[in-house]
Amino acid sequence: MKYGLLYYKDTDNIGDDVQSYAQERFLPHVDYLVDRENLEMFVPDKKEKVKVIMNAWYVHDMLNFDISPYIEPLYISMFLKRIPYKGGITIGTDYLNDNILNSFKKYGPIGTRDMHTKKVLDSLNIPNYFSGCMTLTINKLPDVKKEDYIVVVGLKEHEIEYIKKKTNRKVIKFVQDVERGSFSNESWQERRKRVEDVLRLYQGAHLVIITKLHCSLPCLAIGTPVLLLYDTSFAENEDRIGTYLSYLNYVKREEFLDTDIDFENPKPNSSEYLKLREELEKKCKEFINSEIKEEPLIDIQDYKESLKKSKNMRSLPIKLVTTLQDTYEKECEKSAKMYDEINELKYWKDHYEKLYRQTDEILSNTVDFKLKRFGNKIKKKLKIKKDKK
Repeated sequence: MKYGLLYYKDTDNIGDDVQSYAQERFLPHVDYLVDRENLEMFVPDKKEKVKVIMNAWYVHDMLNFDISPYIEPLYISMFLKRIPYKGGITIGTDYLNDNILNSFKKYGPIGTRDMHTKKVLDSLNIPNYFSGCMTLTINKLPDVKKEDYIVVVGLKEHEIEYIKKKTNRKVIKFVQDVERGSFSNESWQERRKRVEDVLRLYQGAHLVIITKLHCSLPCLAIGTPVLLLYDTSFAENEDRIGTYLSYLNYVKREEFLDTDIDFENPKPNSSEYLKLREELEKKCKEFINSEIKEEPLIDIQDYKESLKKSKNMRSLPIKLVTTLQDTYEKECEKSAKMYDEINELKYWKDHYEKLYRQTDEILSNTVDFKLKRFGNKIKKKLKIKKDKK
């Protein structure tokens, strides 16, 4: 039996590789790397099914979400988003085409990573359940000693300075975001080593203070005390990050600087996540050990030819949508500029009207002829500027 490791080849976030790392330990061996952004492009060396654990954030290219007929999927720990295309043209869930939806129904129920995804699938009448995140199954690394440092991820500088004033421990700022595609040419072994370096950093920490969900949950799994700064200013966080608040120690981000937190004796993590971990492990092991159901498969060469055709057909709507999006953004910029100009004109008009009234009041209370003549000249200039505005 063959197995594929799902990954995001051109990722801009180490957290994506942490997701791949979490699933890898369930695979007896890795025969293929499967790019989550090009699932339909996957073709094995021979006509056969390849088992793939499908935990991931789907997808960045909302006009290119399909799945290869050679993938035998375990749909678990999935994130699917209702999304606009670059904030302008709304895609919603239209990127979930019939092929994907039929695959969901065939291999479901779908394990969702959060309540947002569960609501998306509920709206589409796709059977699903809350599985939790695959990173909850990560094991501790051997020979990692606890040290005195605190790791912060995603915090602003004034928040970091606040922590430094409250503790003598070293505060290490870590950034998981990277330049998109900077890992693309690396082997999985190189990328796995980077993930383990990150996990060692977290595991050795006295405390991790974090704003990112994809950092919080691995810390639960490896037993490092973690404090989540829950940002309520983003509406989507309620159904995404809010899903895990009962499993995490957290404080609302806007209240962080006013909350009495003992950084020397951090609150222990809750063990509630273990129920999710156990169920995730069970599902993955059952999937790996199950037999693949034999079914007719399209000839590989025929499938490759169909991919070429579909890719050519897809290029036109992508080009059109991109053009529409660019036009939309330009119009937004133009409207915003006009809005700013109108507001500026209104400000100066009000400003000159105020000066005009003040000048008029001063002149009405003076008897000095020269001063009145001078004041009338000023009033005339103010009126001209006011009218121009």
